[in-house]
Amino acid sequence: MREADFAQPFDVVIIGAGVAGAMAALLSSRAGLRTLLVERQVFPRHKVCGCCLNGRAIRILEQSGLKQGLEKLEPANTSLLAIRYRGQKLNVPMPSNVAVSRSAFDHWLVREAVAAGCLFVDDMTATVAPLASELNRDATNFAATKATDDSEQRCVDLHTSGFLHHESRSHASPPNASSGTIRVTAAVVLVCDGLGHPSLSRLQDFKAPSIVGSRIGLGAVFPITSGDDWIKTGEILMAVAPHGYAGLVRIENQQWDLAAAIDPSHLNHSKSPLVSLESIFHSAGVPVPEALPEAAIKGTPALTRTARKIAGHRLFLLGDSAGYVEPFTGEGMAWALTAATAIVPLVQKVTRNGWSNDFVNQWQNTFQSIVSREQKVCRLLSAALKRPWLLPPILATCRAFPSLTRYLVSQINRVPEALKVT
Repeated sequence: MREADFAQPFDVVIIGAGVAGAMAALLSSRAGLRTLLVERQVFPRHKVCGCCLNGRAIRILEQSGLKQGLEKLEPANTSLLAIRYRGQKLNVPMPSNVAVSRSAFDHWLVREAVAAGCLFVDDMTATVAPLASELNRDATNFAATKATDDSEQRCVDLHTSGFLHHESRSHASPPNASSGTIRVTAAVVLVCDGLGHPSLSRLQDFKAPSIVGSRIGLGAVFPITSGDDWIKTGEILMAVAPHGYAGLVRIENQQWDLAAAIDPSHLNHSKSPLVSLESIFHSAGVPVPEALPEAAIKGTPALTRTARKIAGHRLFLLGDSAGYVEPFTGEGMAWALTAATAIVPLVQKVTRNGWSNDFVNQWQNTFQSIVSREQKVCRLLSAALKRPWLLPPILATCRAFPSLTRYLVSQINRVPEALKVT
């Protein structure tokens, strides 16, 4: 990639190389769009996540010709969700799902995108420049940003902290890299940078505050030991306590992936995140994984959020940037893949036919039909997990009516009709 190529407009700039961003970059590049993917962390990287790919996610990858590549990552097979609460047990059969670390999965998708022609840069933060119409109309701001109010492009400021060199990205530095800030332009910008979407910090209408009572996410990856043989192969363990829950699943290379959601008040009163996690396992009536005390535990901001807007002028939000609902067995990654698959045809329309404000409503309606409605089950489960008195009757109902449980599982795992390849 030549330095001058950074100065030429892109068809699409994608901010955030998680599942939604990397998949959108791959499909955009395959569609012949000039694509730039920007990531603030150094790849590969660990991410707090349950790491499960459910039936919907696997079928979407298969439809995109990615099933064989996924298998090369050697993911662990899963077939049972084992819920444990104060000694009570509920085993929910799941379709044949898999679990793979986000470090391996996201890096693989990025490499696929690069192979398809995408330019990828990591270790950079991105900020979407506001249009004059999106700012307060004071003289200073209006004069400084008048040039960005261009119906033919969006501007994104990239802030460098040093370029690293590895096989999945360009070795060329973009123009003016020494100054620390680079401005690139695009016909469309896709915002996929996660909770709170920091890339939109200068666009006040796109704030996504956390919901009151939102839990904090904790996660870790650590080795499986012989002392963990009480967890059966193929089992996704969900240990539930009044103050939070922790999911545990095998991933590649004989490792556990742990992802938890915990009340912030409990974390504040605990000696450490480890103590909070251990208390969940104890409360659920199961042992603490043997290597957890030595694991590096990472945290997240408050989890549950609702984005006020998910589309604007030449700007679309997807993935966790479009709002966050606590997932349970791979729904989050499936929603990200679903949205990425659905957005690319819309991006193609913009680059081919020019911008229309109708595209804002189109994406809002599409996202509502293929993602938001599917999140209702998880919203209900999340609400139930925050009300411990509800859990015993819910577990009893699921045990008494297994057909209802199977129906809910099938709904979570189905591929929306709009995404099916005939």
